[in-house]
Amino acid sequence: MTEFVAVPINGVNYHVAISGEAIQGTALLLHGMPDTGAIWDRLTDVLVTRGYRVVVPDMLGYGRTDKPADPDRYAGERIIGDLVALIEYLELPPSHIVGHDWGAYASWELTTHFPEQFLRHVAVSMSHPAVFFSNLNIDSLRDNWYMYLNTQEAAVDLYTLDNCAFFREFITTTHPHIDEVCSRLVEPDAMRANLNWDRGNPLAKSYVVARAGKLQYPQIKVPTLGLWSPGDVYLLEEHMQASGDYVNADWEYQQLSSGSHWCMLDNPEETNRAILEWLSQPNP
Repeated sequence: MTEFVAVPINGVNYHVAISGEAIQGTALLLHGMPDTGAIWDRLTDVLVTRGYRVVVPDMLGYGRTDKPADPDRYAGERIIGDLVALIEYLELPPSHIVGHDWGAYASWELTTHFPEQFLRHVAVSMSHPAVFFSNLNIDSLRDNWYMYLNTQEAAVDLYTLDNCAFFREFITTTHPHIDEVCSRLVEPDAMRANLNWDRGNPLAKSYVVARAGKLQYPQIKVPTLGLWSPGDVYLLEEHMQASGDYVNADWEYQQLSSGSHWCMLDNPEETNRAILEWLSQPNP
């Protein structure tokens, strides 16, 4: 049985799905670009069956959550503020947290700055932010070319033209459910909200902070699993591997045997098994 809740936070409404009973604990699942909370449906089913209460928000700009037009509303610190408020509003106990893509950016930040709220952490695809912004090479800059294009105003028109033809061909080439994605993002307001994540968090600004030596993170005290799939054409394995340098707790890196950036969709069995095994381990 799934309950759907509208949570008013900082002037916007978040749509949240809550499933299961917290026999084994609570898990907060955070999705990324260009998805909705439905990306976690298979994992939710597995966790509920194993006795977990599962909390899955549509992140800002996606699904049934509000879609502010102002890119500044999607700035990282404001997203983290929203999620802290969501946790407080729902009165979540110390919980497990799983993040993917921008959702993993959020899960890294939350486990860093609010360790008392989290039991165990899984980051899928996205490395620790300090690694992503500091460990630069030509491969990482080249692979993130689309993040620069996303900041151009004409990108909304380009990406929605001809039933998202350019978006399909060049931006989300490996997404297993691209028809579902485009059915949502073909609407200009929805596409603009999707792009606002990159517009509200411009790469150049973060690179300046990193190269000036001002990107400082305390060590993470929450046991963390980093998952990366060999078909990921957006994010680097070496970045995920290096993320352990920022974890002062149990750390494990796993490369899945197959899967795109969206491994929970095209390799759900192995992905979900790895996550479940990690969450099921007792903390030291």
